[in-house]
Amino acid sequence: MARSERVRIERGLYRSDKTYIACATSPGARKAKWKTIGEVGLMEARRERDAWAVEVRSGGIPETGGKEKVEEVALAWLQYIEGLVEIGELRPRTLEAYKIGVMLHLIPHYGHRRIRSMTTDDLVDWHRKQRKLKASTWTIRARWMAVRGVFGYAARHDIIAASPADKLLPRERPGAGEPRQRFLSREEMDRLLEHAGPALAIIATALFRGMRVMEVLALQWGDIDFTEGVIHVRFQLSRQGKRVPLKTKAAKRDVVMMETLGKLLRRRRLAEEFSTDTDFVFQSSVPRRPMTYRGALLDLFHDARKSANLEDVTFHCLRHTFASILIAQGRDVQFVSRQLGHTKTSTTWDTYVHLFEAHRHAHDAREQLEAEYGEMLGAADA
Repeated sequence: MARSERVRIERGLYRSDKTYIACATSPGARKAKWKTIGEVGLMEARRERDAWAVEVRSGGIPETGGKEKVEEVALAWLQYIEGLVEIGELRPRTLEAYKIGVMLHLIPHYGHRRIRSMTTDDLVDWHRKQRKLKASTWTIRARWMAVRGVFGYAARHDIIAASPADKLLPRERPGAGEPRQRFLSREEMDRLLEHAGPALAIIATALFRGMRVMEVLALQWGDIDFTEGVIHVRFQLSRQGKRVPLKTKAAKRDVVMMETLGKLLRRRRLAEEFSTDTDFVFQSSVPRRPMTYRGALLDLFHDARKSANLEDVTFHCLRHTFASILIAQGRDVQFVSRQLGHTKTSTTWDTYVHLFEAHRHAHDAREQLEAEYGEMLGAADA
């Protein structure tokens, strides 16, 4: 078979028509050794390629790359991530975040460099530059996930011996930061609902159901059981305006709905022109199309919070507030976790431990104060 007929798929893997071919170079050698794998699937071809590389290089340390530039490897990694999205292992929004990290915050600075020349000091310098841009801790962390992914991919495919990202000290790695937990007081809830205007139904649903914004936007009338008083959370809305499966099994849940919210939504349904079970609860100006992320968050919600003088409140704060309400009512961590759709109760506990602890200690303190000192006030009042 002529070499010109081979099409490079990725490092060490080629294809001629439907036949996969693997290549590997033994330590110290200049000429690659080839093996015909056959007409198999891509995943099987990769497995055979890796096994062939181990066999060829078993006599010493695997030869690493050196000519590949950061940009070349980064684009190959993004192509690999796109494949994961296509088979449903990753969400399109994750790919979007990775593309931002690679295209705007890695390639412009280091794309011209040979990836083998990159060191831990370069990554420390990258982190320093990110901080100088005044990016938030969470934003830097998101970009870092893409950078780390590129070097991990390079190490996995023997382009480099090891990822320099793995050698960073804990203090040198971008941290996840502390999540911002803003809870609305009862007075603030009253004020927000009073000034909600056309956003009243969507704000009330998020505030008293604790649903994520894309879960709220994906709601159809058939998801609401007015008789049982529950909302069946089964889908979320993609940025393209389509109902897509939830990220985790735990996110699929039934959320309790108080009677007054049910009445509010029932009145909304009666007022809607299109209100069959398959119509969206929150529709855009285009008939039977869901309200968009921009329409819900940046327009309606922004106007409501501005009118209520609560401009520091985000839509996600409504979810935190719902959690705080349940905890203040004495609900246990398992119930709160199920209502929020967390995969693990430990996530709920770690996020709201201060609220659980505050509620428990306040209750215990009241009981103990009454038991130990209540008689003193009773005698003085007699």
